[in-house]
Amino acid sequence: MSEIAHDAQAKLLRMAGQIADNYNSCGDKAPEAIASHINKFWTPNMREGFLAAASGCTLEPAALEAARALVKRRKADAAIFP
Repeated sequence: MSEIAHDAQAKLLRMAGQIADNYNSCGDKAPEAIASHINKFWTPNMREGFLAAASGCTLEPAALEAARALVKRRKADAAIFP
């Protein structure tokens, strides 16, 4: 992976962590709120980069659950819109 790609992924992970910090007060609903925020405001390339970076790294629990929610949503969308 190039240094630029690595820096971009690190930035996405940092941004996801900041979003998670803001939504942690939502309790059990935090992961879905984080995933919703990411889906609403991030481009598809940013979401894909985040998911690629999130696999195999340590994330805050709410951000990790948000990544899982994004993957589930992406699979559901793929089943609806093949």
